[in-house]
Amino acid sequence: MVHVGDMAAAVAFYEKLGGEVNHGDRDGEWVLMQVGTAQIGLVTRPPDAARGASTVELNFSATMPLDKLEQWLRDNDVKIVEVARDLDLGVQLHVETPDGMPIKIHQVEPELMV
Repeated sequence: MVHVGDMAAAVAFYEKLGGEVNHGDRDGEWVLMQVGTAQIGLVTRPPDAARGASTVELNFSATMPLDKLEQWLRDNDVKIVEVARDLDLGVQLHVETPDGMPIKIHQVEPELMV
């Protein structure tokens, strides 16, 4: 996920690199782009500066129910920073690497998949 100030300009930049919009709207708040074999999520919401978040964060989709994943992470001494609800992605587990980089793990809720 890359936080951007101007979505249309960011989309145009990644299109120059060969990217294509898969989901979202170049005039909206978020876009998912395919650039070669990589997917890049662009979002206009600023990062959480209060927690020292950078303009890039890792996002993963869970392959198991989030409550089971949360328990597994806790059992393996991974600190859960927060369990949050995102309007676009549904429920997310927020964890951090030992260096403090934010990682968000989500399980997309069926009603949000359109």
